[in-house]
Amino acid sequence: ITESSQDAPYPFYHIQFHEGIRIGYADLTKKGGHLLSFLLERPFEKTTITVQQMKDKSAEYIKTLGFTDTEMVEYRENSIAWHLSFARKAEDNDALIYADGIQLKIAKDNGELLGLNAMEYIQKEKIDKQKIVPIDKSELFSSNFSVEEERLAYVENKQLQQRLAYQLIAVNESIGTYKIYIDTENHEILHAEKLP
Repeated sequence: ITESSQDAPYPFYHIQFHEGIRIGYADLTKKGGHLLSFLLERPFEKTTITVQQMKDKSAEYIKTLGFTDTEMVEYRENSIAWHLSFARKAEDNDALIYADGIQLKIAKDNGELLGLNAMEYIQKEKIDKQKIVPIDKSELFSSNFSVEEERLAYVENKQLQQRLAYQLIAVNESIGTYKIYIDTENHEILHAEKLP
């Protein structure tokens, strides 16, 4: 066990461990004992858990670790692990705060927790109050687009401020699916990306 350097944003304990075939580390804040990061390495079997088992396991880890104000926003896989991203949900409107993220790494063979990064979650963004002005989707999109999903999310604008935005999934059969973030107060388009 060692301690963080004097210039660390949060003073923490760094714990290295070795048990049988498992080696790894964990970083815990000195104040409150919050888990900042965790990494475990070990050999892997050829078996693979299902997507539903992965989701159940990740929900169990999130609950056990006390990150219950989050929602899974993305997952992907490689040959040995599932990589999952979670975002904090704002208390007043359930908007996703992507900047307050948690990343999990779960073994594909048995669902064991292999890694965690909660530094962004622990740092917690300062969120200012913001008006929600309804948008007229017919003015924003041509009739070739349909909005499949809408929710609120906090994302950065060009000035790196966290802004409350409408997160829209818009589909056009001929050109594809887009995720678009529109500021709820001034209706500025903050980000737009084509989804695979």
